[in-house]
Amino acid sequence: MTDTPSDPPQYPTQPGPQPGQYPTQPGPPPGQYPPQPGPPPGQYPAGGYPGARRRNGMGTAALVLGVVALVLVLLLIFSPLGGFLGLLAVIFGIVGVVRANRREADNRGQAVAGLVTGGLALLLGIWFTVSVGVWFSTHVNDFNRFGQCLDDAAGQAAREECVRQLSQDLE
Repeated sequence: MTDTPSDPPQYPTQPGPQPGQYPTQPGPPPGQYPPQPGPPPGQYPAGGYPGARRRNGMGTAALVLGVVALVLVLLLIFSPLGGFLGLLAVIFGIVGVVRANRREADNRGQAVAGLVTGGLALLLGIWFTVSVGVWFSTHVNDFNRFGQCLDDAAGQAAREECVRQLSQDLE
């Protein structure tokens, strides 16, 4: 047998894209998709009305603010800032929980965690700020005397005596 154009190919070829064409993904013909199960009549899926997007930003923001606020409050010097951020975390947490209850968001746990950490940071921030403020107001005269003593000190020994005196006054 000779290999002429009229002879059939030795191995059959599979249908595919012609040269210069791109392959396409196989799929069922239009209109042939199987029906998808939906929610019972009169109810919407967990996402709210069909086509609704999840709005998880408030719960996430509450959690992040609550954790940052708690860390700042425990640093004592930043407790007023931590208390303020705790207040914001509480507000965002409440909004996040309300959205989760309305099924507009699905991160209720994050919103609750932000609410709890924010509330804890708010309470600790208020307590630390008031405590430090009361302590300083109680010892304001001691600090004034210390400043005056340092101004009047002539040498290193006199300054060390001022520090000892302040230490005794603060005890």
